[in-house]
Amino acid sequence: MSKFKHLFAPIKVGTHVYKNRILAAPIYCGTFINIPGLDYVLKHAMIARAEGGCAQVTFGETAVDFVGACREPFPPINYENLNDPTMEKLKPVVAKVKEAGAYAMIELSHCGESVEPIPGVEYGMGPMGYTREDGMKIYAMDEKMMAMVTDHFVTAAKFMKEAGFDGVMIHAGHGWLLHQFLSARTNQRTDEYGGSLENRARFPLHVFKAVREAMGEDFIIEMRVSGEECEEGGMHTDETAAFCKMAEPYVDLIHVSVGVYRNPILSGEFSSMYQPHGLNADAAEAIKKQVNVPVVVVGGINDPAFADKLIADGKCDFVALARQLTADPDFAKKAEADREDDINPCIRCFKCFPGPLEGVDISDMPSIYGCTVNPQEFFYDEKFLNTPIQSSKNVLVIGGGIAGMEAAIVACDRGHKVTLVEKSGKLGGLLNFTDTDNYKKDLGKFKQLLVRRVQERNINVMLNTELTAEAIKEMGADAVIIAVGSKPVTLPIPGLENAMQALEVYDDIDKVGSNVIMIGGGLVGCETGLHLAKTGRNVTVIEMADALAVDSYPMHRLGMLDEMSRMVTAKTGLKCTNVTPGKVTTVDKDGNEHVFEADTIVYALGMKACSDTAAQLKAMVTEALGDVPVYEVGDCVRATKVYDAGREAFTAAMSIL
Repeated sequence: MSKFKHLFAPIKVGTHVYKNRILAAPIYCGTFINIPGLDYVLKHAMIARAEGGCAQVTFGETAVDFVGACREPFPPINYENLNDPTMEKLKPVVAKVKEAGAYAMIELSHCGESVEPIPGVEYGMGPMGYTREDGMKIYAMDEKMMAMVTDHFVTAAKFMKEAGFDGVMIHAGHGWLLHQFLSARTNQRTDEYGGSLENRARFPLHVFKAVREAMGEDFIIEMRVSGEECEEGGMHTDETAAFCKMAEPYVDLIHVSVGVYRNPILSGEFSSMYQPHGLNADAAEAIKKQVNVPVVVVGGINDPAFADKLIADGKCDFVALARQLTADPDFAKKAEADREDDINPCIRCFKCFPGPLEGVDISDMPSIYGCTVNPQEFFYDEKFLNTPIQSSKNVLVIGGGIAGMEAAIVACDRGHKVTLVEKSGKLGGLLNFTDTDNYKKDLGKFKQLLVRRVQERNINVMLNTELTAEAIKEMGADAVIIAVGSKPVTLPIPGLENAMQALEVYDDIDKVGSNVIMIGGGLVGCETGLHLAKTGRNVTVIEMADALAVDSYPMHRLGMLDEMSRMVTAKTGLKCTNVTPGKVTTVDKDGNEHVFEADTIVYALGMKACSDTAAQLKAMVTEALGDVPVYEVGDCVRATKVYDAGREAFTAAMSIL
């Protein structure tokens, strides 16, 4: 029996019994099944989550009609036609999910007044009538429109039952149609559908009641709500809890999220690394106290011990995981086997979700997605992934950073004999700064996970070793992977020697004074500046461009800039011209000089690939071993992000047959 006894205790949901308390939150639109490339994402992700041990797997947001409910030009589904081609595409995937021991659900939604001007959509509908800033006409729904939308939810639910789903999640949060009626922020009606909460809840409750009556007691109905709307004038937990009590007769599960889609980071709908894990737990607890059906909480949960405690403390009955199951779909299976130390932790970096889909070319979406800690996720070449090695090779990996460790682990797991050489005294490379960074604890956990995986395998690790051609020849290798990383860029700024390089502050924080100037407002400069501010320093970030951190993932950038607005001072449009002890001189675009004083000056001017070192090593390998395959991966090719290093290393190791 797992030590996480609360997480793995069975529980009754409606007329069903769930084997554990881990649910796969809705992710990836159900309509992906009709889009080449994205159909693979949906199939792989849903089945992997079920096989990974989740008690329930929920396919993501799926519109109940494709005229006024859908916000994207997804291929339409004719829910009135049970022979619609979508049916035969969904059935085998749903069957696989259920065969793996999970209940299969799908999230049904209607975006209401947030409809997008996509082909075939000429107007929107919602609680209020008005013309949006973009010219889109929004009609106030009358009872005929409400009856039509209710019928759409019922018809879509019947279609999904025919496809094999055990139930549906009905979206009543995140600023979609039902939420628009619930919130006094978006509903100022003066008739029986506005005013009091009872009136505002009238239409949403009608939808839930109709679906329940149409589908019967055995059909699972889960309701998704935003515990807190986190918008000025929006709903708070007390109102949400009261609504949940009203809806209780019609639902089997209440899924508690937060925020609104149109402001996903600042409202907390998608938590960033600058927000606490389990950020919605208090709202879930407040709702749980008001209802007698199980309550689910979602939001930044990436650790089974923490999840177990949430349940033990009465915050919720279930935890729902979204991005964490992208990071590691085997979360539940590993936790149940007490292998929690082998779970890839989601670091909430937003590589898997760069931002809202509006304006994104759907056909290009497969190239957008990725996972920093799971390079196999979103890998579309199944033939490549399933090609076995022809024979066990001797593989030499040079460099013990993220790319080198990933390459060594994958090559070893493939059946090769691996030697990993690192010139310093420890593995981890540039990511060793995460040992002390205030915001990078999850990335640090991932780095330590890779170190453990290397140590647990039969990999010959050679630290404090600089290679020569003679040493390489003596070792011998059938294939070589070079992953020697990158190094900080220095620019010809007079007096720059009077400043510390950003990574140095993590080695000796005591050298950093109370008042800090950070030269460079890219991703590294901003994140290092935030770390220093978190330690109590007064930090001013100076950036030559007009915007900060343009090299970061868009959603991460929003969270970071929000955190910076409270903790650091930022100055853009200033070029650094001189550094003297305690003083930085800059000029703006008009040539005006600005001088800043500080106790400590730090610079983060970018990273440069160690391509010269890689070239030298490649020449040594050729000299020593002849024409053996050599793969250069990660930052030694170009300085980039952790995701790229891991993905390239994975691909290189898989290529050795």
